[in-house]
Formats: sequence, C-alpha cells, structure tokens
Amino acid sequence: MNTNHTTTRRPAPATPSRLLPLMATVTLAVACGAAQAQQVLAPNAPIASFSQSYLAGQFGQWGSSYPNGANPTRDDTGAFSALGDQGSYFFLGASEKQTPIVRNVTVRPDQTLFISLLSYIDYTGPGVETEAALREEVGYALGIVSNMTLTVDGVPALMPAGYSSLQAFRQSSPLFPITFIDNNIYGLPAAVLPAIVEGYFVGLQGLPAGQHQLHFTAFSEPTGPFTGLFSLAQDITYNVTSVPETSSLAMMGLGLAAIAAGALRRRRLSAP
Repeated sequence: MNTNHTTTRRPAPATPSRLLPLMATVTLAVACGAAQAQQVLAPNAPIASFSQSYLAGQFGQWGSSYPNGANPTRDDTGAFSALGDQGSYFFLGASEKQTPIVRNVTVRPDQTLFISLLSYIDYTGPGVETEAALREEVGYALGIVSNMTLTVDGVPALMPAGYSSLQAFRQSSPLFPITFIDNNIYGLPAAVLPAIVEGYFVGLQGLPAGQHQLHFTAFSEPTGPFTGLFSLAQDITYNVTSVPETSSLAMMGLGLAAIAAGALRRRRLSAP
C-alpha cells in the first residue's frame, strides 16, 4: 500500500512494500481583502461529472506517473506543482516528509481543487491477491486518523450542509489497473497492477482571482498488523496564485474598455 499525496513517512521495513502513502495537509489564505470561508464540496458531489471515489483512483495514478526527480509529491517548493492541472480540476499532492512543506502553485478560478489529506495506494502482490484483502490492508494502514484540518486564507473551510467533520470524507476507489512507470518513486519495476486507492479527499471550490494560502493537516496511526510500525503525518501549505485564463482576461479588458469609452462619450455629450 502506498500514499503519495500528503506529508508522509516511508513505512518501516516490516511494512508491506505494496503500501504506498498518499497524504497531505494544507492551509489557504487570501493575501488581500477580508478572509472568507471557502466552500468544500460534499463527498458525494461529482467533480467534472466524475465521482470523487473515481478521482481518488486517478489521483493515485497521477502520483505514480512521474519519475524520481520530477514527481510533484517529492517536490518541496512547488516546482512541479503545475502537473496537478487536470483541466476543470486541479490535483494538490502530498509529501513523503514528516516535516512541514511549503509549495507555490498557480491555478485558475474555475478549477475545483482536489486534495488528498491522507490516503494509500495498495496493489496486488504476494499474499494479497484479492480486492477484499487489499481493502482490509488499507483499513489497517489508515488506522486511527486524527488532526485533519483544512483552512483557506487562515479560515476553516466551509463544510457542506449535513457535514461537520472531515472524517466523513473518506473515499475508496474501484479496483483498477494502475501503471507504475520506470524509475517510479516507489522503487517498483515498471508494471501494470490491480490496485485501489483509499483515504480522505476533499474537493474545494475554485479560488477567486488573487493570492491565497491553503493549509491542511492529517495524522494516521495504523492498527492491526501494522500497529507501531509506522505513522503518517501531513502538514502542507500551498501559496496559491489564482489567475483567469488569458481569454478571460482579454474579455475583461474589453469590458473595461467599453465602460471607459461609454464614460468618455457621456462626458463629451455633456460638455458645453
């Protein structure tokens, strides 16, 4: 099992090599203007017509698709954060380090942010050959989860109606074939293996144009056969620049020009 999109620590040698962590923590703050709560989407709400459980699986594939040296989950500055751009939504990844991480990222206001607070990839291998066995192992790895927080511009993100805790945002992907590329961050040989992704994911509505700061945290203490072998912690801050597409900026400029021209005509008509 593996986690790949949050601040995490490599499991101890006794941990199954399949267990790959995908955790993360983030706080978001707007640089100018009064801080306003940002809306979290309900865990059953679709994003770009996809279920969030499906996107959790895609998130796991995303983190396994970039090699060492160019993987966004091993990036301490945000140098590879642009790889999170998936069109109408944007993946914000994790870190394998237990220490706080600060990254810079540029997004668009119309993009939903899809964040992994704490999650694992688990794939079939010796001793774990069935979907039921994978899910049982992931359950033990996630264990007892605590300290899940999400703030936007220093304000706790606004929970959707009917939800009061991020504990309700656990997602479990369908079983799917995950592709591990050459020189992947897990040290696996290139292969396509049946896998699942399970953990805590949050969809956050797009941020208004401007400067923001996003911060989230999470901690996991495994249980069962993994008790005391390892733990996973996330503490990640994203300094976010939200910039409209060039076409939107151009249209905005035309609108302002039209307003200015109208004001000029009014002044001319009222001149003596």
